[in-house]
Amino acid sequence: MDLAKVNVWVDVFFSALYLVIIVALPIHFLVSIPKGRFRKKFIEHKWPEHDEAHPPAAPKVAHFTHLFFMFVLGFTGMYIRFPFFDGGRSAMRGVHYFAMIVVILVLIWRVWYAFFSKRRDWREFAITMKDVRSTPGVLLYYTFISDKKPHTAKYNVMQKMSYDLFLTMMLMQAFTGFSLLTQPILFGYSPRFVLLNWTIAPIVGGSVALAGAYMRILHFVLTWGFIIMTTIHVYLSATEDIPVTKNFFGFGGHSEEHGGASAGVPAVSAPAPAPAPALAESE
Repeated sequence: MDLAKVNVWVDVFFSALYLVIIVALPIHFLVSIPKGRFRKKFIEHKWPEHDEAHPPAAPKVAHFTHLFFMFVLGFTGMYIRFPFFDGGRSAMRGVHYFAMIVVILVLIWRVWYAFFSKRRDWREFAITMKDVRSTPGVLLYYTFISDKKPHTAKYNVMQKMSYDLFLTMMLMQAFTGFSLLTQPILFGYSPRFVLLNWTIAPIVGGSVALAGAYMRILHFVLTWGFIIMTTIHVYLSATEDIPVTKNFFGFGGHSEEHGGASAGVPAVSAPAPAPAPALAESE
């Protein structure tokens, strides 16, 4: 297989796909006007209801830290792959490595918080049978086929699936990112050798270098995945539930006027969705 051609096709495919998404999202928003959803939300302020208290500070700090440094990773990673100005590759690589360490440390803390802290919240991201049964209704709502959005305590099934996928992709991105490092910094061995020699290399004929080339492609594919999912995440945060987004960023939240809640159900804020990371090539 000609891996150089694969890289080119990855660039072409995902660039075209991203352009399609950039065009599709404004069209999706415009459709909300004749469907009455724009008026309901932005004029009548009838936002979705949530059965969840205001988010604690710790996840917010982790969210902001991840958000910032993942954008740094995306920018520096794209520059490393496509240097769009001269003389910055070494500096960009250093910034990329630093941001990578920060993101990994925050991720480790967030997983610990979710499973072992006093306010552990892993159940909020677990997909239950109730979530599975609500999937058709959520899809019909987002595609404007139905105007009824299934009520959820905090996250709907599509959000949960996205967050769980983000976690999986972040672990894969960390693995592929470290596998691009060829410096002998681990007792005379490179991270690439340690990670790939007994795992991926045997699958591709025993060549660590070839395994590293495959990891480079996967790393960039994952980067495009993060960029696309982050774009959709930002769009939905800005159009589906602005009071929740504003509250998460410290600008107030749901009230009786903005909640759209039924009788007896408090309309309070839930955390905004987790950020979509955008790591890119580390070598």
